[in-house]
Amino acid sequence: MILIAALLLQAASPGAFVHEDESEHLHFHYGWPAAAEAVPALRAELRARMAAARARAMEMAAEGRNMAAGEGWEMPAHSHEQDWSLNGSTARLTSLSAGVATYTGGAHGNLAYEALLWDRADDRPVEAAALLGAGLTAMKERYCRDLDRQREEKRGEPVRRDPEDPHTACPALEAGVLTPADSDGDGRFDRLDVLIPPYAAGPYVEGDYVVEIPFEPADLAAIPDGYRPAFEVPGER
Repeated sequence: MILIAALLLQAASPGAFVHEDESEHLHFHYGWPAAAEAVPALRAELRARMAAARARAMEMAAEGRNMAAGEGWEMPAHSHEQDWSLNGSTARLTSLSAGVATYTGGAHGNLAYEALLWDRADDRPVEAAALLGAGLTAMKERYCRDLDRQREEKRGEPVRRDPEDPHTACPALEAGVLTPADSDGDGRFDRLDVLIPPYAAGPYVEGDYVVEIPFEPADLAAIPDGYRPAFEVPGER
């Protein structure tokens, strides 16, 4: 959960937006960085997402209370904590990702991820998978290999992939939470981060996985011309 703490710190930086409210039944926290707050259309998008997340959290809290009351026990307060983090900004695109930490009354909380790639020229979200297109195929084996390396480090033993076992299978790259990142701060995305929540690639106790895939030339070949300047191979000039 170190990532969540880091996101909370970033959301509290000057110019960032943070909303927090607390009731007897729900603690709700939502934020985004100054770079997103400064873009009106992106700010409106995030406000809409925040409102939807709060409405869902309140509905789930109410359902939990009603269920608990019917069974004669008291439901603990629910929580929803979500902070968007800036992964890079190019001349046209802003890349954000969020860790979503929730508690809905079970034995432990849950962590999920969301990503948002915003086109500031057209004032709309675009999907990283759609931009990369066939380039994802070129990245798949490197992605699976690095995920297995991380799983082996946590487990202390080799991973033998079984497509029927979610703890050893390689989750589909195109279906993952994908967020382009600018690792050297030069205004171009040079890698793709794949954000994998608990349970998706291993048991809950292993926590989440973040697979960072530096771009290679074949990965970028299918990107439409209007977006290609936003991406680079590391070291490319």
